[in-house]
Amino acid sequence: MISSPPFKGGVARSAGVVTLVTAGVLLSLSALAQYPNKPIRLVVTFPPGGITDFTARALAPRLGDALGQPVLVAAPPNAINVSLYKTLPFDTRKDLAPVALVGSGANVLVVSAKTPVNNVRELLEHARRNPGKLNFASNGNGTSIHLSGELLKYYGKFDALHVPFRGAPAAMTALLAGDVDFMFDALSISAPQIKAGRIRLLAVTSRERSPMFPDAPTLIESGFPEFEVSGWTGIMTTGGTPPAVIARLEAELRRILSDRDLIAAFEKPGMTASFAGAREFARFLDEEIARWGVAVKHSGAQAD
Repeated sequence: MISSPPFKGGVARSAGVVTLVTAGVLLSLSALAQYPNKPIRLVVTFPPGGITDFTARALAPRLGDALGQPVLVAAPPNAINVSLYKTLPFDTRKDLAPVALVGSGANVLVVSAKTPVNNVRELLEHARRNPGKLNFASNGNGTSIHLSGELLKYYGKFDALHVPFRGAPAAMTALLAGDVDFMFDALSISAPQIKAGRIRLLAVTSRERSPMFPDAPTLIESGFPEFEVSGWTGIMTTGGTPPAVIARLEAELRRILSDRDLIAAFEKPGMTASFAGAREFARFLDEEIARWGVAVKHSGAQAD
């Protein structure tokens, strides 16, 4: 997490006059002048090997160079957890402050080489002929990968057993072995296995087809007009952080994400470096909270 002390506010007194606006400006400028004065912790919310881990490793050294210090990475769970948990020890909207949305990537629906289907329609027919006999993997209960599978069950009107694993690499290992029939996954994780022919790509979950696999249809094209899901990564910090500090971080991230080498690094595994500032990211987060609330409601998903 980007560690910043909460801004508790204050007043400036001059000749008996209390000036709240001036105090706010002075405190913000003071905080900006001193920030950062120590190393910044970057907390990654998933095990190594996934899209969040990749993004953190790509951004951290560049952001460290920009700020002069050896930075919380946000991802869909921050929006999902609002619905998934009955109670949380923090308020996502109040205790975390959006800084910037930094990247996105299509997710994919893939099947084991042992699963006798070649497209989404055949998967649905196979599942309906074998009610309750198919299973699907995910990188953990309540993740966007898990809930994407639950949405496919809901919209496709079939049943399948969810098998959670600790992280995307472990789930992929099970799919490669044929221990599970299908799964949703980040394109960045599945792409090498798809290209090698070890698993089959049925569809992408983004609104548009992936340039990496232009022949693969979207789930929208496959008969699911409501099904649009993309993996995303953002930077968040402590709620109450002075606006000037957030603005400094936002500006540095905007500059870093225009770097051609970073853009190329993101594109290699199928991601897109896409910047959205704090206000736009906050609106996007509200939309994600609503979207995943529907998924949790229909699936009855519960956290571990």
